[in-house]
Amino acid sequence: MYSFLRRPIWIVSHVLIALLVLSLVGAGFWQRARFLEERDKKERLETLATGTPAAYDELVPSSVTPAAAIGESTRYQRVEVTGTYDADREVAIMNRSQGGAPGAWVMTPLVQDDGTAVPVVRGWIPYDPVGETPPFAGSEPPASRVTVTGNLQLTQVRSSFGPVDPAEGTLNGLARVDLERFQQQLPYDLEPAWVLLDGQDPAQAGGSPSVIELQPKDPSQNFSYMMQWWIFALIAACGYPLVLRMVARNRSKGDQTPHEDGDEIPWADGLGPENATAAETRTDESPDEHEPVSSPV
Repeated sequence: MYSFLRRPIWIVSHVLIALLVLSLVGAGFWQRARFLEERDKKERLETLATGTPAAYDELVPSSVTPAAAIGESTRYQRVEVTGTYDADREVAIMNRSQGGAPGAWVMTPLVQDDGTAVPVVRGWIPYDPVGETPPFAGSEPPASRVTVTGNLQLTQVRSSFGPVDPAEGTLNGLARVDLERFQQQLPYDLEPAWVLLDGQDPAQAGGSPSVIELQPKDPSQNFSYMMQWWIFALIAACGYPLVLRMVARNRSKGDQTPHEDGDEIPWADGLGPENATAAETRTDESPDEHEPVSSPV
């Protein structure tokens, strides 16, 4: 019944299904690894985001250069830094949305007592400031000395795709928080890590720019993908034997189909038991054609 499974075409089918199941299971384990990684990141971020801020210099010593030398472990640590905003040299980080609305981030150098500056992303503005001269209208920082708290962030680097900022000139807008490019248009040294503001004393007047909340990636999406891949693998692993059984049963029924040159079963041609009995009855009851028929008297 299942001898056809040893044919080459079916052996190829078995191999392909096995590879498919293994690939689906592997994809599920990859998504599981991503789920665990993103879950750990989220838990770490939630812990760091509510921690007690440390002095900026404690986490980023002045001797650490360039920005790429800052370790990933310092990212999202809460820091505190004091200085005076240089509003005339702030820039907009373009194409940043918040709540589905388009806009930009406002990044302003915070000049410290030693003359170096910490880049501070003060918040989000809901319009495109291209062509405007800083400070951007309606979001001017306090002119007095301020103390800023926020999460430490690393310089952003362009990936394989994405806009490219002009290599020269003074820009009012940048495609990303590129500290190396920002440094080119500043008259003082820039610290190698920037701060995403979550608090300020004295507070920002007017509520603009609005504070940017950290948005950790939700790991539930990776968990959903993991379960989907494993469900697909289960369907393939369980469904394929059922398909083979159905094919085998159909082939078995096909072997019992009558051949065109004659049927081995007599009653398939209308000579079944009931018809045969009826024929014999008619033969017994009908007169012989050679027997004379008596005439009625």
